[in-house]
This record gives sequence, structure tokens and C-alpha cells, in this order.
Amino acid sequence: MARGRSSRPAPYSRSARLGELLREIVAFELARLDDDRLELTSVTGVDTSVELSRATVYISTLDGEAAPAALEALAEHSLRLKQAVARSSAVRKVPDMVFALDPSISAGERIDRILDGLADEAGE
Repeated sequence: MARGRSSRPAPYSRSARLGELLREIVAFELARLDDDRLELTSVTGVDTSVELSRATVYISTLDGEAAPAALEALAEHSLRLKQAVARSSAVRKVPDMVFALDPSISAGERIDRILDGLADEAGE
């Protein structure tokens, strides 16, 4: 039997726990930023690399046309967001954050369009 190790698996990996922490902190700071380009933007998730050095922060916007401007604004505020993570957490090294649109939003919309098309065909 291994010494010093529990036989129970950890409920989340380190990268998943860090991702959730980053999501909470970035979402909180996003609400505090005074930038009109980020008005209808929300953080939907964060994927961190296994070595915890890089994090992709996924966002969504209610106005799809505002997404490029929101990504530009987040890139401009990335240093402030990284400093907020350093201040609000006990992470030794804050990962570099890259911002991207959440692909699941557009995939969900595509599935809705397909289902609507199938429903229209079945109703004919």
C-alpha cells in the first residue's frame, strides 16, 4: 500500500481548480472594469494547461457583433486582470491569460438552427 497517499481520487485536477478560481476572479473584475466594450460580456469558462502556465479564458457576449471589441478590450486589460488574480489568490505564478470566444455558444446556436429546420421539414 502506498504511504502518504489517499486511495480516493481528487475531486478535481489542479488545472480544473485553478481554472475555476480564475473564472471567478476574472468575472468579478470584469464587472468592475469601466469599459463600454465589456458591458454585455460574461466569462463562461477557463481551460488551463497541465503545467498551469497558460489559461484560455472563454467569454460570451449577448451581442455577437460586439465580440471582437470585447476581445480587444480584454487584451488591453489583461495586465490588470492578471494583477487581480495575483492579489486575490495564493497562486505562486499567475498563468498567462488568453481570451477567446466560447465555441459552445455558436455550436449550440447551430444545433438550434438544424433542429428548427428538421421541425419545419416534419411539419410539411
